Amino acid sequence: MKKSWFIILILLVFGTIFPAHAAVQFKKAPEFYLYNSQPNKDLKVGTALVTLRFRIPNFRNIPTGFETVVYYSVNDKTDTLFLDSSMTQTLEIKSGKTRFKFWGGPGYSEIISDSIDIQSQTTQDAYVRFSLNYIQVEVDKPVIYFQSPQLLDFSLQVIPNGTFSFTYPPYSNEWKGKVHPNGQIEISGKRYPYLFWDSKQQFQLQKTASGYQVAKTEVLSFLEKQLSDLGLSSNEKADFITYWGPKMIQYESVFVQFYLQESCDQFATLHCDPQPEQINRIYLAFSEWDESFRSYLNPVVQTPFVRTGFNLLEWGGFEIKFPDL
Repeated sequence: MKKSWFIILILLVFGTIFPAHAAVQFKKAPEFYLYNSQPNKDLKVGTALVTLRFRIPNFRNIPTGFETVVYYSVNDKTDTLFLDSSMTQTLEIKSGKTRFKFWGGPGYSEIISDSIDIQSQTTQDAYVRFSLNYIQVEVDKPVIYFQSPQLLDFSLQVIPNGTFSFTYPPYSNEWKGKVHPNGQIEISGKRYPYLFWDSKQQFQLQKTASGYQVAKTEVLSFLEKQLSDLGLSSNEKADFITYWGPKMIQYESVFVQFYLQESCDQFATLHCDPQPEQINRIYLAFSEWDESFRSYLNPVVQTPFVRTGFNLLEWGGFEIKFPDL
């Protein structure tokens, strides 16, 4: 089942009063709880009705006519729920041993129930409570370039929001060496065009970041324009595009966000001695396009980076993927 992000985020805090015996069971299974089973002879033999009551952090009451999306499966048969402001949905299912799975989209935990014996010709109520959860991503190929008008000794500490998966040249507490006027970085007598690191991290989508829908045929021209607007050099653009372009064009259309400057501190913090006159950072996040990403679209005009004197440029990125229900 194709995953999508929310059309509209909503929050409805509802106070359902559970009987005393339900409260005890709720402590054991706080994310999904089936309660209030009643016989219903109007149903066909072998079927049951389950009314799902959702509580999802950070949702907001939605305007009339709008809906939000929750993904679910019943015994591994996947489907999509479109919720209005009542935050409830009723399903007709087959009776017998049943396992439910629910996913609220990026930033929310996946909920998997135990196998539950649903009785024939019954009406059930169920409580579903999502919790906030960051997405596990592999921050790929953050690379760091230096520019300096003169030969300069430097030391650089990179503190990722996670642990390093790989570094090159090898990193041990810091990188220490010389920056040459042609941009080459010399460490232990060897020269490199840039410093490289990877890291597994937690990430949560931000609506405040720039957001774009980009067709497969437009990926290269889109990246060229965005990077040119930011003032990257020809070599820097080539490094960026030859790495991310092939990953993005595997899809017919992609959703793209850019995280710039201070917003990149969520991925790693940098400490350089001497302090560069400018530190410029850009991270790209992308995922296969779905129409419900539309509420995250936020095209912006990029402001060129200032790159005078001794300056540092870092770029990196990641693909966001979601769990299968």
